[in-house]
Amino acid sequence: MSTSFPAEKIDTAIIHRRGLQEQIRMLTEDCNWSERVGQKIDVFWLRTDRGSFFGYSYEYFLDCNNVRLIYWYDNPGGVGTPVDFMIEDLEDESMWVVAKTKHLKTRRSTSICLRRVPTENKSIGGPTHPHLYPTPYRR
Repeated sequence: MSTSFPAEKIDTAIIHRRGLQEQIRMLTEDCNWSERVGQKIDVFWLRTDRGSFFGYSYEYFLDCNNVRLIYWYDNPGGVGTPVDFMIEDLEDESMWVVAKTKHLKTRRSTSICLRRVPTENKSIGGPTHPHLYPTPYRR
């Protein structure tokens, strides 16, 4: 298992468009990716005027931060290169997680991990892609 976040899978144009440079730097340089705790928590489908997209939400507790990573693909298998990518703070609600009980922060067995990371390291954000704002539909 890799010790750093696989940033090479994300197109640099997406990183720049969303303003994720600092968050990607933090994930690749400050976090031990091999010791992450978490998993894929939701898969959903979204139809826009640009086409159909399939979103995959992952939530992780890391030694440097707690994050939700959302990968967008133009195919249902979630293979190939993501067409978009988002990073959210795990403690924030997300419109990209349809079944709220799937949030790792609401699971008793994993909620203790939220207390492990100092709050001064929590700086996740980035503008939201305007074409991906509609309400997601469960597949």
